[in-house]
Amino acid sequence: MQFGNISGVIEMILPLAILLCFSAACYMLLAARLFAQKSEIGHVPIGLAFVVIGLWVCSGAIELVATSYVVFSIGRVGHFVGTAILPVASLLYFRKYIGRNISRAMIIALMMVPVFSIIVAATNPLHEFMWYLPATNAVGEFLTRPVAWGPWFLYLHAPHSYIVIGLGVLTLVMHSTAVAPANRRRLFMLAGATTAPILAVIAYDFGIGPNTISPLPIVFTAMLPVYAWLFIGEQITQFSPLAYETVFQNMQDPVVVVDEQRRIIGLNRGAEKLLNLKETNVLRASLESVFGEEVPEVYEALRTGEPQRMMTTTGRFLHIQVSPIMSNGSTERAGRVLMFRDVSDVEKAEREVRNSELMLRTLVNHSVNGIIRLRWVTDERGNKTLRCMFANAAAARFLQTDPESMIDQTADDLVNLASTGMVAHDAEVVRQQFRTATERGEIIDTEVRVAGKGTGKWMRVIGEPVGDDVAMTFIDITEKKAKEIQMELFAWSDPLTGVLNRRGFERDAASRLSDSDDEATGALLFVDLNEFKQINDQYGHFTGDQLLTIVAERLRSSLRSCDIIGRLGGDEFAALVPDVDEKIAGRLAQRLTQSLQAEYLIGERKLTCPASIGLALYPEHASTLTGLLRAADEAMYRAKARYRGLGETGQMNLLEKAI
Repeated sequence: MQFGNISGVIEMILPLAILLCFSAACYMLLAARLFAQKSEIGHVPIGLAFVVIGLWVCSGAIELVATSYVVFSIGRVGHFVGTAILPVASLLYFRKYIGRNISRAMIIALMMVPVFSIIVAATNPLHEFMWYLPATNAVGEFLTRPVAWGPWFLYLHAPHSYIVIGLGVLTLVMHSTAVAPANRRRLFMLAGATTAPILAVIAYDFGIGPNTISPLPIVFTAMLPVYAWLFIGEQITQFSPLAYETVFQNMQDPVVVVDEQRRIIGLNRGAEKLLNLKETNVLRASLESVFGEEVPEVYEALRTGEPQRMMTTTGRFLHIQVSPIMSNGSTERAGRVLMFRDVSDVEKAEREVRNSELMLRTLVNHSVNGIIRLRWVTDERGNKTLRCMFANAAAARFLQTDPESMIDQTADDLVNLASTGMVAHDAEVVRQQFRTATERGEIIDTEVRVAGKGTGKWMRVIGEPVGDDVAMTFIDITEKKAKEIQMELFAWSDPLTGVLNRRGFERDAASRLSDSDDEATGALLFVDLNEFKQINDQYGHFTGDQLLTIVAERLRSSLRSCDIIGRLGGDEFAALVPDVDEKIAGRLAQRLTQSLQAEYLIGERKLTCPASIGLALYPEHASTLTGLLRAADEAMYRAKARYRGLGETGQMNLLEKAI
């Protein structure tokens, strides 16, 4: 029978002990998480509190499964470690949370009773100061609540614990009235989280409930999800609500609070410094007795409610603003707040801006760059239009007009003036880009050409938002553009003959072919000078260069202006003849053959240098530039093969069509 009772008790106690151990481990993990983020508000004291709770819960498990008095005593000591240290750790955290620290000396004083309580509990069997023996009841069960408490518990340990935890909760509740209403919820949640453990302690100490199972570890196990939600879900430690008084005292601007009778009822540190007085010396004093008659701006601000500006005896400018304190349902008291803001730097800056405004306008007017200021103007129908508000002399000169006539012109009108040297399509693209950028408040940086002498003027136009306005800057880049065009010519053309080089020919010819539609036709001519090497070796490079120049001229004169001509290298030339059929291409090629067979007059010499020409048709022989060049090159070599060894070139047809 006794064995059956023991077995039943084990079946009840063992799962509870396992649950307590699991809960203790969770509290330790929660503490470790807080210690890892010790830079946050109060993480160290609340982490310590969770360590203590974890030990306390673990001690409860030890008490449940203890089979000897020694093991049970270890659990008892853990219980008193919790009741001794947890109130102090909680108070430290609550003070940290509201932004108030406790001095090291005060912490030492608060810990004196808990340290001695732990020692007294550990040595209790020797003196019974903490609780009176026996440790078991009539059936041999260990008592977690003794039959009677000892004098140390009744007169030192319990009062100290209740006072400390009560001060902590009271600190939170009292602080709630000094913070914004939106922040009070967190304070009340934190205070409410202590309610269940405190009630459990009171019930335990006053003999309510069983005396063989300690209720506190079970309560903390039940509260684990609540604490995890508060400190992980709500992240309550990452936010500390500031009290109104803290904000008030740390404001840089001087603030004076007066009641309806103009008596001072409060001022911050900034006001103390301004008046060179302590708050305690001027409380309930009239405003007139403090400020005197030397600052009528203060009384004018109170009378009218309008902001005023005053100058102190040290030459500083102060902006005075009055805000009423409205009474609410909880109080009939009202008053007004006087705020003094030092605007000396602003006043100085405004004065400097006024003094330099004329200089700035002069600099803008004499700038080498054109500058236009545009502003959004709304008409009677609510339509917004970007119009010119200012234009300097350089902008008018660039756009070939005068500054006065530019005022009130729309942005589209100005862009039209700036793009008179561009084709209609390109000008429309620039207008659309400028309109889109200004409507979106973005920066646009583009190039335009203004019609004029020669090629006109190339301008770089930068449009960028300046507040609610838009600034247009015109920079003359005509010389830079000319150099770019010249460099581009050098990169894509043959400097000797003036026709395209191989890169330029491949670029333009490939582009022309890709832009052609599916029904387009054309031809490619591949030209090779048969006697060029002998002439170059016999008469020198100068004569050879002159010959190549004449060949290029004959190519241009024999073909059309729309045909693309290039020197591929050495004595090889190529020409793309677009939009021709086979018959026309043959006539052009034949005319070119005859032109190149004619004599070349270089200096006093008459030279003959016939050319072999390969003809490839598009798209009959190939549809790509590479294919056309290959086909024409092969045809040219067949023509060249016929030429070798023959003396009478006049009777030889040096034109060969691709197969």
